[in-house]
Amino acid sequence: MLNLPRWQIWSILGVTLLSLLLALPNVLPRSLQAWLPGWYTGNQINLGLDLRGGVHLLLDVDVRSVLRQNAANMTGTVRDKLREKQILARDVVADGIGVNVTLREEGDVAVALPLLRTIDPGLTVEKTGPSTIRLSYSDQEQIRRRQQVLEQSIEVLRRRIDESGTKEPTIQIQGTDGILLQVPGLSDPAELKGLVGRTAKLSFRLTDVDWRPGNAPAASAVLLPMKEGWEQALKLFATEKRPDEKELKPTDACRRFPAIQCLAIRRAAIVGGEDLSGANSTFDQQTNQPIVGFQFNSAGGRAFCRASTANVNKPLAIVLDDVVISAPNINSPICGGSGIITGGFSVQQTQELSLLLRSGALPATLTVIEERTVGADLGADAIRAGLIASLVGTALVVIFMFVCYGPVFGGFANLAMLVNMVMTLAGMSVLGASLTLPGIAGLVLTVGLAVDSNVLIYERVREEQAAGRQPLSALTAGYDRAMSAIVDANLTTLVAGLLLFGFGAGPIRGFAVTLSLGLITSMFSSTIFTRMVLGVWLRTRRPKELVI
Repeated sequence: MLNLPRWQIWSILGVTLLSLLLALPNVLPRSLQAWLPGWYTGNQINLGLDLRGGVHLLLDVDVRSVLRQNAANMTGTVRDKLREKQILARDVVADGIGVNVTLREEGDVAVALPLLRTIDPGLTVEKTGPSTIRLSYSDQEQIRRRQQVLEQSIEVLRRRIDESGTKEPTIQIQGTDGILLQVPGLSDPAELKGLVGRTAKLSFRLTDVDWRPGNAPAASAVLLPMKEGWEQALKLFATEKRPDEKELKPTDACRRFPAIQCLAIRRAAIVGGEDLSGANSTFDQQTNQPIVGFQFNSAGGRAFCRASTANVNKPLAIVLDDVVISAPNINSPICGGSGIITGGFSVQQTQELSLLLRSGALPATLTVIEERTVGADLGADAIRAGLIASLVGTALVVIFMFVCYGPVFGGFANLAMLVNMVMTLAGMSVLGASLTLPGIAGLVLTVGLAVDSNVLIYERVREEQAAGRQPLSALTAGYDRAMSAIVDANLTTLVAGLLLFGFGAGPIRGFAVTLSLGLITSMFSSTIFTRMVLGVWLRTRRPKELVI
């Protein structure tokens, strides 16, 4: 029925007005945006690499070497476990991503199997011979660890690029062992590759308990910023830096900005990130508070045990890239090769902290296998060409609809197309999507798709009117009978768009986003919105025949 209730009409108008308000910040001048609240103007469409210019790198992550290193580290843990039960091993050898254990006595295998299974729940421990045992990770566990290494590498890259002052980088997993890195606005790929080549440095260090704020630290200690203080120092540096200064080092932050939160840390590290085998976000079983659990390899576990035993009730600083991310107290000796970090964290903070710890613990070699640089001039040309193509395409569609369906119905279809474009831009703004050159192509294609549904409806209406139906009946039947074809056409194209988004990357995803949003919004604009407009027009004009 075309006679919609009043509440539905107001709802449709409300959705349309809301979309207009959400899309508006993209076209407002910066002078006007400064007077509007940040939560409103902050939702805008980001220009992609091909429009703004910048650097594109495709990196290969050497995940296999990390898994092999894990197996090599596991050999020490296996020997320690066997010594606990006085089981003699003839040989413990890392073989690829697994460990082969050969015992001296065949009778010790039955005792060793359950003992070695306690090392890691993800390990598969099985007897391979009369006196041999193999420890290896299952395929599912390898996939999980591979994903973990990629996430750790992405976190390291994100922190490096944020520190360099660039904004809105695109960092995502590509394939099984690759990372796609796109940094708009950066013109020197060598600078970006230098950041990629650096490795996060993690260390556990004691604090100088005799130091007091305002005093100089002892010769054996150094002032380092806390995480919150470092973030504050970066903001201050951005506003006060001299033209010849490129970056601020954490070791200089406390001296330059005395008001930030700093801590005196011993220069000598107890253990480093290379001795950390894992970290995870969990909950305290007694208090149910979020905590971070960590595990050392055998060498790190012994060193940490000695240091924690000698420094009970003293703060222990966890330092990542010369920034103190946490400084909890040592409540008791930690000699089991693992421990927990408490400090009133939220769940999100423990997840971030455990990821940072793992990032320093499991560095992977990153190799640049593809490099592209897009100049700002080329990006401006792409924007200009895309804008011209969009305007020409839109103008041709508008003229076509007016010629084929007259000023009334052609005007309604063109109005629906305009609403569709506004809703698409609003959706991209809310999602924070990046607009790329293929994305502009998707917008141009959306213009055609926006009127495609109206073409199907109008042709159906013509058929019904030719069969002798009255205007209201012809419009109602046209909408009802065209709806199945509209849903089928849009749904199949939407599936293709979702597949492009799921399996594609970079510009392909940009095309998929604009295409999918345009399809979803066209269902609203071409059916619901135009149905409302036509219903109001019929009630006010009451035509005796439809000129279509």
